[in-house]
Amino acid sequence: MFDKLRKAVVGADLPTEPVVVRIQDAAFGTFTVTGAWDPRVVTVTGPWQARVTLSAPLHMPDALKRRLVWLVRPPRILPNDRHAITLTVDGQPVPLDCGRRAMRRATFDVRATVAGRQYLMHHEGRWRARLERNGRQVSRLSTPDGGETVRAGYEHGADVVDATVGVALGLVLGVGAPGFLRNLLAAL
Repeated sequence: MFDKLRKAVVGADLPTEPVVVRIQDAAFGTFTVTGAWDPRVVTVTGPWQARVTLSAPLHMPDALKRRLVWLVRPPRILPNDRHAITLTVDGQPVPLDCGRRAMRRATFDVRATVAGRQYLMHHEGRWRARLERNGRQVSRLSTPDGGETVRAGYEHGADVVDATVGVALGLVLGVGAPGFLRNLLAAL
């Protein structure tokens, strides 16, 4: 009993086994998301034949890292600034802006350029977001279970690239964001 409590409070060794999440999408098929612990590397594969990878090293002392790792497991990555996460498609780096993540919900918006398309994931509520491609909405994302999975409803004209970007950004960076009042209360 004491050993379990010590591991919960102090932290045990960092896990080494990757976390694998499979998302069944009714429109486009199955996506496999594999997340490593440290450094955080998340790989998304699926119907689009490209390999999408998001990565970020955890720059913190081991004691704090242990606590954070147990609270935030892959494939989630919590960015500490706009450019903390690297996005690659088939090994080629592509632009990604994670947002400032300040008080307002709009500061959590994510921007990326993938396959010559500009994407914006705009958070509309605590667990909802919309994905836009070149200024036009292509899907609505939601997470009914607090971030464990992502569900998408697609607009006419959405394709497999849009679905892959939605799964990658939504599952790794999270769908939805707290509003101003919730952030203000958390900061106090």
